[in-house]
Amino acid sequence: MSQPIDAVLTWVDGEDPAHVAKRRAYDPGFGAAGVEATRFASRDEIRFSLSALLKFAPWLRQIHIVTDGQVPRVVQELWADPVMRERIKIVDHKVIYRGHEALLPIFSGRTIETALYRIPDLAERYIYLNDDFFLIRAVQPADFFTEIGPVLRGHWMTRAYGLVPWLQLAVGRLKGRGKNWQPVGFKLQQLRAARLVGWGLRFFSIGHTPHPLRRSTFQGFEAAHPGVIEANMVPRFRHGSQFNPASLANHLELAARTATIAASDNTVYFRADVDKPQRVREKIAEAEARQDALFICVNSLDQASPQVQADILGFLRGRIL
Repeated sequence: MSQPIDAVLTWVDGEDPAHVAKRRAYDPGFGAAGVEATRFASRDEIRFSLSALLKFAPWLRQIHIVTDGQVPRVVQELWADPVMRERIKIVDHKVIYRGHEALLPIFSGRTIETALYRIPDLAERYIYLNDDFFLIRAVQPADFFTEIGPVLRGHWMTRAYGLVPWLQLAVGRLKGRGKNWQPVGFKLQQLRAARLVGWGLRFFSIGHTPHPLRRSTFQGFEAAHPGVIEANMVPRFRHGSQFNPASLANHLELAARTATIAASDNTVYFRADVDKPQRVREKIAEAEARQDALFICVNSLDQASPQVQADILGFLRGRIL
């Protein structure tokens, strides 16, 4: 495959006092989603995520790290090599929000994801990852793209799931969330994305895995539906009105018959704040044994027990560094 492919990582040092103060200044208060400190905390996951891309996907043209006036320590270290300075780019929120600076600052990953296709010099084909996604084996371009479009990982949700927003809305009303409150959820935001493309109640659900995307897919939708993407770029914190941008792109590709659905999601998923040490060790063993396990995702590592943190970080060090 001759077309270049980039990677895009979103990251923030949420424990930087300046960032903490900024978040507090804009905290919307009771009932808001995505304001919890754990959403911004880290255990230097970016070091492993970036290092894994360099190790297991050396064919990537450039790696763009989108952040808010910060530079990860690992990038500062790697930039000592002039080659790495050319391959690893820091992209500030002000850059992707050019022309929309009045909306800044933004603290919602979902909001920021919506604007990633606006990165200057971004390749037509790119792979988007949160900084808690990690490659753990060598991958090839064909793992993410065919000649005509992206390789999607996930599964189809039944039409019955379309009733869930109504049930959650009713529960929210009973809990006094207010008449303008809307439920926020990973799958619900995918359902909203699918409906924008006309998929109705049925939709293709993605998990916590790297997302192959095409810049022109977002550009084409923006041209055909003025204002829709811009509206998704507005909420400072996660909001119930938003759609999942990667899911929007997926359903556009499915509608155009340019997407391929992978046989496996190739991912081992860790809920570090919930998984017990024994379960974490089982998942680590699974990731080691499964040759088709190309990625792992580790949510909420900062909230894990010391034993779980040690086990997961030890696995990442041995596998990646």
